[in-house]
Amino acid sequence: MLRVTVKGIFTHRLRFALTALAVCLGVALVAGTLVLSGSINRTFDGIVEQTAAGTDVQVRGAELETTTFEGTKQREPLPLDLGEKLAQVDGVGRVAADMNGTAILVGENGTAARNGGAPNLGFAYYPDDPVVTLTDGRAPERKGEVAVENTTLELAGLKVGDTTRALIQNEPQDVTITAGFDFGSGLAGATLVLLDEQTAIETWAPDGQVPSFTLGAADGVSHEQLREEVTAVLPAGAEAITSDEFYEEQKDAVAAGIGFITTFLLIFAAIAVFVGAFIIANTFSMLVAQRTRELALLRAVGASRGQVLRVVLGEAAILGLVGSLLGLGLGILLAAGLQALVESVGLEITGGLPVTANTVLASLVVGLGVTLASAVMPAVRASRVPPMAALRDDAQTPPGGVLRRGIIGLVLVVLGFAAVLPSSLAEDPNWPLIGLGAALLLFGLLVAAPWLTRPVVRLVGAPYTRIYGTVGRLARENALRNPRRTATTASALMIGLALMSSVGVFASSANASVAEIVENELTADYVLSTGGAGVIPTSVADEVQEMPGVTSVAPIRSAPMRIDGQAAFALAVDPRAITENVKVTVNDGTLDSIDSGDVVISQSAADDEGWKVGDQLPPAEIGAKGNQILTVGGIIEDSQTLNNPRVMIPLDLYRETVPPSQQGDFLLYVKSDGSNTDQLRTALEDKVEPFLVVSVQDGQEFADAQAAQINQLLYMIYALLALSVLIAVLGIVNTLALSVFERTREIGLLRAVGMSRRQLRRMISAESVSTAVFGAVLGMALGLVLGLVLQRALVSQGLETLSIPWLTLVIVLVSSAIAGMVAAIMPAWRAVRLDVLRAITAE
Repeated sequence: MLRVTVKGIFTHRLRFALTALAVCLGVALVAGTLVLSGSINRTFDGIVEQTAAGTDVQVRGAELETTTFEGTKQREPLPLDLGEKLAQVDGVGRVAADMNGTAILVGENGTAARNGGAPNLGFAYYPDDPVVTLTDGRAPERKGEVAVENTTLELAGLKVGDTTRALIQNEPQDVTITAGFDFGSGLAGATLVLLDEQTAIETWAPDGQVPSFTLGAADGVSHEQLREEVTAVLPAGAEAITSDEFYEEQKDAVAAGIGFITTFLLIFAAIAVFVGAFIIANTFSMLVAQRTRELALLRAVGASRGQVLRVVLGEAAILGLVGSLLGLGLGILLAAGLQALVESVGLEITGGLPVTANTVLASLVVGLGVTLASAVMPAVRASRVPPMAALRDDAQTPPGGVLRRGIIGLVLVVLGFAAVLPSSLAEDPNWPLIGLGAALLLFGLLVAAPWLTRPVVRLVGAPYTRIYGTVGRLARENALRNPRRTATTASALMIGLALMSSVGVFASSANASVAEIVENELTADYVLSTGGAGVIPTSVADEVQEMPGVTSVAPIRSAPMRIDGQAAFALAVDPRAITENVKVTVNDGTLDSIDSGDVVISQSAADDEGWKVGDQLPPAEIGAKGNQILTVGGIIEDSQTLNNPRVMIPLDLYRETVPPSQQGDFLLYVKSDGSNTDQLRTALEDKVEPFLVVSVQDGQEFADAQAAQINQLLYMIYALLALSVLIAVLGIVNTLALSVFERTREIGLLRAVGMSRRQLRRMISAESVSTAVFGAVLGMALGLVLGLVLQRALVSQGLETLSIPWLTLVIVLVSSAIAGMVAAIMPAWRAVRLDVLRAITAE
């Protein structure tokens, strides 16, 4: 039976090759994602390993009750003079106070040298630092001198000896590059600048406190010995950890931070594999139907049902193995492309293209598993072919069950609507129920698709019947001949386009909502923003307030806050300035209560927690201080212009609790007297120019900037979904190719009675376009519903305006028709090349 299996593959090699290609594409995205994930992990492991190479022991302060937004405990800073005591401990070879912050250079082109969203880091330079190697020039010795990492120099277009501007911890200054250096590993797109030790102290430790110390062991002293010696001289609560512990902590923190990238990409890989499963199942179903006589002959000459089952599953296994191996190879190439996609947002990958045993195993399991699972039902049907079928001319298996599937599918669709509509319209959306309802809608359409084939295909095929007459009607009837086959082929395209359409509705609604919020809520004339690239020094607000023509400045400062152990997005604001620049609706109490030391909460926070005016909040952590007792003085309507904070606190409380090094404004709203707004804008641009990453925008520009961020993510999602659409188009090619083979005799008869080659090509193209547009119509209908549900469920998060991207949907529909034409090229080419006489006599 093994020879029969192998011979079956070679006999139908073209059909199997097309199906193997579908497996290959699905596996490629899985493999590419895993290779990319390994490359990213290797990149950051290299950074952590290089950092740990200069650390034998790290000394750090006691844990505080307060935590960061990420959930890690904050630590008590250590006095800078502790370094002198540590240096006297036996076994200590070197001591370095850990000081760092932001450092942004102006590049050769006059703009900030930045790599997408990657950080711009500055550190203190120590001559005995083993992880830094000067390659050119001399070490920085005084303020105004810096050493710059070599890839940062290349990015900036600068060289040793150049003088440029820099923004170091929000202080603009002129600097001279005295040295270039190597860090020893890639920096994942970050830029790196070193200051001399004294300047670093003045910049990052002006209060004489540092977060930690890095210690190097003297010759012959182990890490554990050094830790024991050092522990004896530490302040109460401080601790010392070895390089191994430091490495593992940093590695775990990095893995948690970048894990979302792998998860994000694997979701699209799963979609591609799911779509590929439709093609594989459809192909095997058609092959089994076309080989009914062949399989019946096997039964007639003595093959058991089990042997026939193993033949079909064996073909699937070989196909899955070949497709998986090809997919693994293609996945490595795809990983290189994904690297470029990730690097476009500033994450530079230097970990190569590692192919691990887990990647190979996962690719084989996915490819073989999906192929075998897709082939099980066709294989079972093949094993049930009776031997007497070998004596019949009709080799087709009647599909049947279309009406029953339609009823079941429509029931699932109704249940899906019943789940998603109330859940999405509720004030507090039930996301698990929404997810269940969306799944029911999808599977309901998949089940009902054969029943929907006849009305929808008749509708989308109407133009062809009018234009091409009999040829168009033949194409339409060919598409309707086997509704289950047409539906399965179109369903693969439906899934990809449904996701594209829903994402398009979400993005369009997000852009429209931002524009409407800015138009209706923002009364400021200008917005000063860093675009997420840092903060604006708090001194800028005071300086802008004194500028001619400025009537009000509202600084927006984010306060790290946790209430009863839970992170809460909090803003520190001036209530008078806020009301002058933003329309704020007060539902209860007063906004001015902030001036009295109270806090104002959002309506959603009040609803979620049951808080009301006069209530005392649970003990809160703000910045570096815990156990803060806060009283609710007012409740405001959720404000998207203010980024929907749950709590607004007084500026004085912000200054008391947030360390000076962490203070800054992420937005500044500026109101003018209207006398000369153009002149004011020029003055504002001159004021923020030294801060490099700060931009001045009017309301429309601010809305456009937010939309650009949304669109960047949208295009990335479209690019990833394009692979599933490509697989779906491949399914149309596969189905048409098999259909042409199946109808060889029929095509020969049509040619014999006068159909020209051009008419035959038109017929097959029309059939392909009908199938593609059928899938597009179902996909866009489902996508519109899912997009609407998502928009309504996120109204409370600021997605208040529904916007349907009709132009995008029209483009998708037209593109589907074009894809159908492209998919028909090869099958039509094979059809017109058939010898008429041989085709007529074919069985």
